[in-house]
Amino acid sequence: MSAEWFFKLKEYDSLSKMRINHLKAIKEQQARLESLNIKRQKKQDEVAELKSELHSLQQKYYESEKKMKSCEEQASRLKDIGGSEEKINAYIKEASVIENGLFEQLERTDGIHIELEEAKVFLKGLEKSFTEIEGEVKEEIQKHTLENSQVEMRMKLIMEELPDDFRRILESTLKKNLAVGPFTRLNNGSCFFCHWKISRVDESEIDMQRQLKICPQCSRIFLPYGS
Repeated sequence: MSAEWFFKLKEYDSLSKMRINHLKAIKEQQARLESLNIKRQKKQDEVAELKSELHSLQQKYYESEKKMKSCEEQASRLKDIGGSEEKINAYIKEASVIENGLFEQLERTDGIHIELEEAKVFLKGLEKSFTEIEGEVKEEIQKHTLENSQVEMRMKLIMEELPDDFRRILESTLKKNLAVGPFTRLNNGSCFFCHWKISRVDESEIDMQRQLKICPQCSRIFLPYGS
């Protein structure tokens, strides 16, 4: 059988590996951008949570301040009318507790403002990095996509050029989606991938007579040495 077709199969094998590498490179570039995007989204979520907490604190501060003033007014009114000393002290104590809480809320408010400012600076830097990397990623993806389309076009042409028996067997083997591709070689009288022992007759027909044969164990197509 003509060695030409085995050279075509070998080329197809090389192209299929190139195709895998191009697709892998595209996925890696997409993952690179996605990783940065996740980081950006996480920081944006943190900022949203901080703003929500700040709003809640401001509302709570307003209500607590209002309640503290009410307690102080109640204590003052009771003093003016000679009210119960116990009630006066209770209002004063409650106002004092609320005031301490207000200080704590103010401290947390200041802390949130600092965190928000730091997040703003971080996001600004992240956006700059994202824009730069996005440009690099798009360029790399475009390059690999173009090269991969050329590879796939050549693979299609090879498939069309193959004789019917070669094409039929290759198409059948490709449908099995075998890991690392549809081809194998002899290695010390065995299939390189699954180590199935091949008879001397088959070994001679594969490497010397260049007959198209498939491994009975893993279903890969044997490529003769020298092809």
